[in-house]
Amino acid sequence: MKAVVALGSNLGNRQAHLEAGLAALRTLGTVVPSPLVMETPDESGRGPAYLNTVALVVTEEADPRRLLEALLRLELAAGRDRSAGRNAPRTLDLDLITTDGPPGGWTWDSPEDLRALGPILSLELPHPRAFSRPFVLEPWRALSNPGECRGVIPKA
Repeated sequence: MKAVVALGSNLGNRQAHLEAGLAALRTLGTVVPSPLVMETPDESGRGPAYLNTVALVVTEEADPRRLLEALLRLELAAGRDRSAGRNAPRTLDLDLITTDGPPGGWTWDSPEDLRALGPILSLELPHPRAFSRPFVLEPWRALSNPGECRGVIPKA
């Protein structure tokens, strides 16, 4: 499966967190990072500015729910603290934006190691707010090899 994953960080060494996030994504498959990293204000007003980028991930995982679970585990391993609530500042945020599979929405019981995030996980693809966020769209369009991204790149 090909997937577009958005990466963001607004705590600590943001660039180092993004680089560590890209390295962590490589444990899931081949990663093509965008050459564009953007600095954007924290929409919630609760923290410092974000650094944002996206990457194309080509993985053997065929189920987008399992891919989302893997992304959540990578966030936690990178020090993401979800106890502060939604939109709190974070070391690393990994959002599954879309895949080359069918669009849709899913809910499922969280695996045991992710129960602290909530007993039920949900996923909507494409991500419902992705196309209104320049910090997702601009790095997505800047991916250097559009042929690698066929089926998941937005039209300019």
